[in-house]
Amino acid sequence: MLQGKRRKKYSKRSLNGCRTCRIRHVKCDEHPVICNNCKSTGRKCDGYDMHRLPANKRALTSTLNIFTHPGRVTTMDEQRCFAYFQHCSIPGLGVFFDSPLWQKIVLKISHVDPAVYHAANMLGALHEDSNANKMRVSGENLRQARHRFALQQASRAYTHLSQRRTSKDPEFREVMLVCCLLFVLSELLLGRYEKAFQHLHSGLKILKESQECHRNFSLDDSLVRIFRRLDVESAHFGSGTPFLFKYSGIGSDPSLSGQGPFSNMVKVTDVHRSVTILLNLGIPFLARCWPISASQVASEYKELFLNQHMILSLNLQFQSHFEIFLRDIYHTLSSRDQQSVDVLQLQSLSQILSLKTCLIKGSIPDTFTAEYLNLLLAHRGFLAKFSGRSTFTLDYGVLPGLWVVASECPNYSIRLQAIQTLHSWPHCEGIINSNVVVSMALRKLRRELGICGQPNSSIMDANTEEELSQYLVNMMSAQQAMNWSFIRGAEIFIK
Repeated sequence: MLQGKRRKKYSKRSLNGCRTCRIRHVKCDEHPVICNNCKSTGRKCDGYDMHRLPANKRALTSTLNIFTHPGRVTTMDEQRCFAYFQHCSIPGLGVFFDSPLWQKIVLKISHVDPAVYHAANMLGALHEDSNANKMRVSGENLRQARHRFALQQASRAYTHLSQRRTSKDPEFREVMLVCCLLFVLSELLLGRYEKAFQHLHSGLKILKESQECHRNFSLDDSLVRIFRRLDVESAHFGSGTPFLFKYSGIGSDPSLSGQGPFSNMVKVTDVHRSVTILLNLGIPFLARCWPISASQVASEYKELFLNQHMILSLNLQFQSHFEIFLRDIYHTLSSRDQQSVDVLQLQSLSQILSLKTCLIKGSIPDTFTAEYLNLLLAHRGFLAKFSGRSTFTLDYGVLPGLWVVASECPNYSIRLQAIQTLHSWPHCEGIINSNVVVSMALRKLRRELGICGQPNSSIMDANTEEELSQYLVNMMSAQQAMNWSFIRGAEIFIK
């Protein structure tokens, strides 16, 4: 008897599934961020295309009680971008240090306040898009579905804020500050630094007014600290001084008064506080020193040398106490806390070497080569242990130190190794984008090799160099980049 032909079992394909499942021609369960199909089989889920969702479903699909208020509905796109923000953006933003800011403040407010919710969706959409483009987004592109969605969410956030602009509720200030922070991060992902700093200054004005006029309402310390950190870091991208948290002299800092300000470090938070104090002193000073000429250094040398000596002495004093902490306490810490301490060590070592050389104009003496090599090895050692490489974090990690090596080391081979290490991890740390750092380091190295008469061949893969160079040109074209301290200091665009 002839057997009938075996019928192939067909299952209805999902039109809205993740890219991985569509390529494999299998049904996707459309779970937010990472589908369970990919997760269960160990595959990388490449995410969803928002524009594939039919318009009628976009309008009708709602979430399960995102807000505590009845009657509010959200679209499928909003659900997915909020899930990306919650499960991908937030863990990365605080990857180096534990902080209540993201899980206990921002996420909590985003569930009850529509302005923060839409601002979070905007950030989630832009972060996902940046990840898909190796963190090389240079400006808004409304032909991209995620960019159109982000613009829509920004508009909705602005509308909700505008409706409450006359509110007397003191907690509304916290909502405005969180929105400002999310706007800053979104603009940084787009590479629009000028707009990011506009939002940052708006947040700092709100913060200043809250401190002066609303003393009975206290903002969470973690929210204040993140604005201070961004304010201090922005000194490298503008006037050379922070907008609100200006440096008023070491003697006026109460945290540095008394005997041995770093002598009681017994917890990770103690080390973190100490390094933060030193960074708040060192970053504005470096932002002042890097761009100035040799003649300016000569005319202001007495003051510059005095400040350099005081800040460097404090860093070395910290290191002596930190070595005791590493010897007696480090081995008792959890792996998470050890990672935090390792990052703090990199921050400290990077600043020390930068302070030693910041007043040298011209070629760095060969006597510093060993210190640059040790700094590079310290960063490589950390990366060998650190597996959780997020693409967007607000804390300094490896970028400042690797930039110092890649742009200044007298040994070109060591500089190239630093550039390759930078290129291996596309990501942002606060205001700094690794692609910008790699592009500028390559341009500076190529310029110096040309001056030395070296062959004008590719330093890295030719296609990679061309892509990075084009990204840098696109990104810089809309910025006042010549005011950035490290660009002026490196004379990258000066013929």
